[in-house]
Amino acid sequence: MTTTSASFLYRQLRTIPLTFLWAHLFWTKCYSVGDTLGASMLPTINVSGDWILISKFHVRGRGIRVGDLVSYAHPIDGPNVNVVKRVIGMPGDFVVKDPSDGTGDMLQVPKGHIWTTGDNLPHSLDSRVYGPVPLGLVRGKVVAKGLPWKWIKNPLTND
Repeated sequence: MTTTSASFLYRQLRTIPLTFLWAHLFWTKCYSVGDTLGASMLPTINVSGDWILISKFHVRGRGIRVGDLVSYAHPIDGPNVNVVKRVIGMPGDFVVKDPSDGTGDMLQVPKGHIWTTGDNLPHSLDSRVYGPVPLGLVRGKVVAKGLPWKWIKNPLTND
């Protein structure tokens, strides 16, 4: 083996760990991609087959606003079950507990929590069932769906 080919091989072997390091940092700290399953977010997200892009810059609810779609660990089923729902209330907001029951009962979202529901209320298990979601469970904000990507915009803002 010549010194030129040995030098080339050394450079290649040195870049492989760096590539894995950068890829790992990107997927754990910046963005992740996941597939969806379920009717709770119709018509925004299809029942199955949609892919979503999740921004991890919004982990633990940083920069989240009412109307955003968020991904979080299911508060009852545990950290291995991810949920995507729309934010209806932020800490301190007053929300109607269950608009589908017709009672109009309101509650205040506790500090450090958000209130979420699916876009398809009859087919969604959300804060109406398990209560306010701790901000610590929020894994990120859903910013795009599909392949090719279609950006998801907050319907309550002009962004």
